[in-house]
Amino acid sequence: MKLTILYDNVAEQGLMGGWGFSCLLKLDDENILFDTGWDGRMLLYNMKKLGKSPDQIERIVISHSHWDHMGSLPNLLRDGVEVCVPQSFSKHLKEEIASRSDLHEVKSAQKICEGVWTTGELGERIKEQSLVVKTAKGLVVITGCAHPGLGNIFAVASKFGKITGVLGGMHGFDDYALMKNLTLISPSHCTVNKKKIAELFPEAYVEGRAGLKITLE
Repeated sequence: MKLTILYDNVAEQGLMGGWGFSCLLKLDDENILFDTGWDGRMLLYNMKKLGKSPDQIERIVISHSHWDHMGSLPNLLRDGVEVCVPQSFSKHLKEEIASRSDLHEVKSAQKICEGVWTTGELGERIKEQSLVVKTAKGLVVITGCAHPGLGNIFAVASKFGKITGVLGGMHGFDDYALMKNLTLISPSHCTVNKKKIAELFPEAYVEGRAGLKITLE
């Protein structure tokens, strides 16, 4: 199982960086795109540079309705692609997505495919879902911005097993005890306290950036 960050504030040389987040999860028999970033031109450029094609994507999961996580969605919609969005998305937005793809509304935690779950929409003011991915070593949680709080996300994700890693945006997260036993910590996008996390967990830390490839074993 391989994970590639396609869109992030920071980018490797030769790729474009911009405010937003997107990563591609390559399973044995399916490719899942988690979030899309906001600039479709930038996303497609990075995908081409990384040898990825929109036609390879069978499923798209959108964490929440902020522009920097779903702005590129129109560039990816086509018949046969399933788009999983929080149920709380506006009626108009869901209608637009459904007119160009197979819409799946997510309310509660559920299995998306073999070895991958969604936490369901969490939070009060900003509803957001995260992905939970099963690996041989445990679960890796993938977040968009972690608006509901990483503690709340982990509480739901842990129902599927032991959490061993986390990747994605984490905003102002500072409850560092939650990361104590993790073997993979990759703060991305909006995470404010990257430097502190790197200092506390140097062995597990990998800074998120467009172009980063991680094999989840």
